[in-house]
Amino acid sequence: MVSLVDGVLLAALVGTNACVLPLYLKLKRLDRAQAEYGRAFAASGHALASAGEAVRGFTGEGREVLAALGAKIDEARATLEALEAGRRAAAQAEAGR
Repeated sequence: MVSLVDGVLLAALVGTNACVLPLYLKLKRLDRAQAEYGRAFAASGHALASAGEAVRGFTGEGREVLAALGAKIDEARATLEALEAGRRAAAQAEAGR
């Protein structure tokens, strides 16, 4: 009788181990995947921080370019006005002859 109970308990133990072992292996894979996802998440955080720095750099450079472009536009307008005044003066001088 004792050996029959021991046999049943041994079979139950073997069955339990057969069920627990795949779960243990799945948990190990999950742990590795979680670590990989954590590394990927950290890398994406660093990439986003770098992108933010780049955008801030572009913003600063964009302001400088915009200011320089505004100065060149003002200079071009002044040159056009001077040319137009010279053309008018030449037309009046031609008309006065």
